[in-house]
Amino acid sequence: MVWHVKYRYQAVDHIERYPTPERAIEEACRLIDQGREVRGIGTGPLSDSIRRDQIDLIYGIWVRAKYPYHGYELEDTRRCASR
Repeated sequence: MVWHVKYRYQAVDHIERYPTPERAIEEACRLIDQGREVRGIGTGPLSDSIRRDQIDLIYGIWVRAKYPYHGYELEDTRRCASR
């Protein structure tokens, strides 16, 4: 089953296709990270896609996995090391 990611870039809608839901979701997260507006992820019409609030939740999980510390623990580590 082919999955699609619909996104908007430079005032134009784009649709990319992927062989698995994991690949589609990963690419959607990358697109959001690049500042693109992801409008849907799914297999059929846009009305059957993952909702925007669900995409935001998935993206939040992806960001936490990709950047687990966001610099916070690194700063704490440096403070401990300087004592």
